[in-house]
Formats: sequence, structure tokens, C-alpha cells
Amino acid sequence: MDFLKEGLLRVDPGLLLWTIITFVVLVLILWKTAWGPIVDALDARAEKVRFEIDNAERTRQEAEKLLVQHKSMMDNARNEAAQIIAKGRDEAEKMKTEIVDKANIEARKLAERARKEIELAKDKALSDIKTEVVLLSTEIASKIISKNIKAEDQKALVEETLNKIGTVQ
Repeated sequence: MDFLKEGLLRVDPGLLLWTIITFVVLVLILWKTAWGPIVDALDARAEKVRFEIDNAERTRQEAEKLLVQHKSMMDNARNEAAQIIAKGRDEAEKMKTEIVDKANIEARKLAERARKEIELAKDKALSDIKTEVVLLSTEIASKIISKNIKAEDQKALVEETLNKIGTVQ
């Protein structure tokens, strides 16, 4: 243990006392002069950090509100678009139904008009045939009256009349 008595690890009571006094004086001087500004700087930094955290929290809450509003607006826009599409489909279906109904009505009118025209043509044809029959009958009667007809002549007149009727039809 000789090295404790001679070297750097040797304890000198006077030096120890002065070292403690110097340390206490230095701590008191630092306490009075440097400790206040250091504590104030740390407090200011802590306040600034708290302010930044509060500001970040407010910004986050505002961002969440804006996100909720944006989602709401998007949902509303989707709903409106769906309503517009549904309304367009309904109107298109309604127009389609109206067009089909009008076409059916027109087709019925045309069919009815064609039926009437056919009936009129049929009636006219029958009227024409009746007129021809009357004329031919009158002609035969006048020939019979004007001639004294034999059975062969009468048969020939009937055949001739039937041929005329056949060509008229």
C-alpha cells in the first residue's frame, strides 16, 4: 500500500478541504448565475414542446373533422349520382313504354285501316260482280226474248255467259 502514500491517490486533508470549499462556492455561483437561465431555457423548451403537441393535437382533430366531412360529401355525391342514374333509367323506361304503346296503337290503326280497305274492296268487287251478273242476265234475257232459242242455242248462251263470268272474276 505504498502507492497510496505516494502517488496520485494520496489523500491530502488540506487539499481535500480546499477542493470541497471550491466546489461548494462554484455550485453556489452557478446556482445564482447559470442555474436560473438553464432552468428558464429548459422550461421554455418544455413549454414550446407542450405548445407543439397541443397544436399537433388540434391539427389532428381538425384533419379528422375534415376527413369525416369529406367522407360525408363523397357519400352524398355517390347517393346523388345513384339517384340521377336511377331517375334516368326510370325516364328511359317510361319513354320506351310510351314509344312501344304508340307503336302498338299505330299498328292497330294501320291493321284496322287495312281491314276496312279490304272490306271496301271486297264489297266493291261483290257489287261489280252483281252488276255484271245483272247485265249478263239482262243480256241473256234480251237474247232469249229476241230469238226463239233452241235447246242447243240456250246451252251455248249459258256457257258463253259462264265464260264471261269466269273472266270477270
